[in-house]
Amino acid sequence: MRNHRRGSGGLIFGVLAVATAWVVGGFVQPVHAQEPGQPRNIILMIGDGMGPEQVELARRFAGGVLAMDRLDPSPGLMWHDNIFGEVTDSAASATAMATGQKTANGYISVDIAGNPLETVWEVAEARGMSTGIVSSVFIIDATPGVWAVHTVSRYDYSNIAKQQALGLGTWEGRLDGVEVLLGAGAAYYKPQGANGTGDLNLINELKSRGYEYVRKASELNRATAPANRLLGHFGGVAMTYVLDRPLKRGLTEPTLAEMTAKALEIVSRDADGFFLVVEGGAIDWTAHKLDVAGTLHEVIAFDEAIEVARSFAAADGRTLLIVTADHETGGLALGANPNLEFIGGIRATVDVIWRAIEGGMTIEAAMRTYAGIGDVWPALSSAEVEAIRSCADPLGIADVLNARARVGWGWTDCEGGHHTGTQVPVYAAGPGSAQLDRFDLDNTDIGKLLLVAAGAN
Repeated sequence: MRNHRRGSGGLIFGVLAVATAWVVGGFVQPVHAQEPGQPRNIILMIGDGMGPEQVELARRFAGGVLAMDRLDPSPGLMWHDNIFGEVTDSAASATAMATGQKTANGYISVDIAGNPLETVWEVAEARGMSTGIVSSVFIIDATPGVWAVHTVSRYDYSNIAKQQALGLGTWEGRLDGVEVLLGAGAAYYKPQGANGTGDLNLINELKSRGYEYVRKASELNRATAPANRLLGHFGGVAMTYVLDRPLKRGLTEPTLAEMTAKALEIVSRDADGFFLVVEGGAIDWTAHKLDVAGTLHEVIAFDEAIEVARSFAAADGRTLLIVTADHETGGLALGANPNLEFIGGIRATVDVIWRAIEGGMTIEAAMRTYAGIGDVWPALSSAEVEAIRSCADPLGIADVLNARARVGWGWTDCEGGHHTGTQVPVYAAGPGSAQLDRFDLDNTDIGKLLLVAAGAN
């Protein structure tokens, strides 16, 4: 067993790695190339809340190898505490990756005194690179929000939306907004949205600036973005959870992989290169609900997006691709013998199951319909029924499903999952990626590497 020591080391561009080999399914596969030099393009993919156990669960369902494993079969491990040494939130951890500096929870690319910290996005835009942000949750949430925004509150949605769409307030007139924005949260770009944008309709404003605007998967597929600018809003505050998509009639939302492919198509037109951030944001949301099946399917969808990026980077040869997480959520522990067949048979998230119960379906009928309990699997016990009834929310359902799935989380008994201090994996390939082959990485190391890769002095 390797010793995962806490600490951080210096980063030096141009480190060379000796090629080795690894074996999958009896075939020798080359370890990812770790080229020296300056990348032309940068792709950062963040599985929000995705810890090593979430990855391992998806790996078992994928038959042992994920796209992220093919990208980098020997990933590094990263710590992610905030400036005070506390368990981080998404804002503080993403800020560290965006700026190379620590801050407090809730802060968006500012230090603890509220002073703006230069971001990778600013460096990339100033150098003339195209930029894009893609997310499966609302595009102005903390993790996708830190790159083009400075504010002391991750809930300052009006300010976040304006800065992200139109350019940083402190850099007004020098930098425009992000060229490609794809995700949920249309309401936050409209005056009537929650914590809205005053009298300003950012959607109309961006359309007047040459952005093509799309709301459906079919529109995204057809989009040409003649001005190399694209805005897409899908779903509501978040896009429909992957596990629930087959249950939703007339679904018009694209997948995270489809959004990633379209974003790459557009930003890669720039001869100066690009910087693209892709967030699997719903991993965190399902993990907060301790929803093992929901989390599984969100990680799988994120991995499908990774495959899109991996294929692009492999063909391009000049792209630094990093896949990691901002933190782990829920304290998932698979244990020695999880019931994978049971998990794979769950047909809906705990939110959907609970809404069915609230809508009048009996607890027994809902669990039979969406989890096969009482049909494929033994009927609910009276204790299980009471556990669901007494919680009176989706967490009671999660407790019952997790017990039957033989998986553990750090929280039970109707309490939702929180962030943990568990190290998260860092997969990387391309120019400069050798610097991330360590087990004592800090999230600021990602930021420092990205700043240099984007051309910071």
